[in-house]
Amino acid sequence: MKAIICILSLCMAGFCSYGQTVAFKGLLLSNGALVKDYSITVDGKPAFADGFGAFTTAISSSASQVKIVPSDKRYIVVYPTDGWVPVPKDPSLTIQIILEGFQSNGQIKSYMTSLSQLKEAAKKGQSETKTLQKRIDSLAANLKKLGYTNDDLRAARERQDGIDLFYPEISSALQDYILQTQGLMIAFKFIGVYAFVNVNALTQYAPTQSAFNQAYQKLYVNYPTYTKKIGDYWNDPSLPKEFEGIADTLINVIGKNKITPLNDLKNQINQYFQTQISKDDKEKLKMDIQKK
Repeated sequence: MKAIICILSLCMAGFCSYGQTVAFKGLLLSNGALVKDYSITVDGKPAFADGFGAFTTAISSSASQVKIVPSDKRYIVVYPTDGWVPVPKDPSLTIQIILEGFQSNGQIKSYMTSLSQLKEAAKKGQSETKTLQKRIDSLAANLKKLGYTNDDLRAARERQDGIDLFYPEISSALQDYILQTQGLMIAFKFIGVYAFVNVNALTQYAPTQSAFNQAYQKLYVNYPTYTKKIGDYWNDPSLPKEFEGIADTLINVIGKNKITPLNDLKNQINQYFQTQISKDDKEKLKMDIQKK
């Protein structure tokens, strides 16, 4: 009888220990900043980080580690690894948990970069395609462990395809515009020196102006499309606004405000060579043109 009572006492003690809980305290951080007013789960139970990024939740007193999972796809846990957080022996201690933006995760960027490299290698028939494919498969497996789905990976591939398609076109449009603008300014300086000596100097300006007009028109017509594509594929809300600022500077500040008035000066130079203008008027017009 005493033996039975002893066994029952041990079992009851075990059940009591199992049912006991302790407080688990955590602090959510991302890129050095607090993650405020955000929900997570701790071993499958909901917890909420307040306006200071801190949360407290009850866990089993026997737990040596807990699993932290973000409540949505805004973030993933990058530290501790895979969201497995050791439980401190002192329950008053607060554990820092590092989150990272789901789509800004370094592994998804590596995955997208590797996809682009694989396409380039396949085009050139290079031998490292197998190595790159193995790397892509490994990254995909790790991303799925972090919570990425097949749909997420397909969306990443589509974004990279868009970047590969539009980055060369956008870069070319910007570079060509700047190059033709520089050529135009050099040509106009040449006119300023030689046009009053030889009217044929103006004829050398025409091809340069035509090349600039084409570059201007291409950027002017396409920049709304480029802005949208940057928003669609680059996954950075600040980039479309930055690109719009660059396009506005090139098209309006430089193109309309600086380049377009040069056409009026060119017309004045043509006027200078008209025979019906008096000598005094020509000299005055020449000084005015050179001043501008």
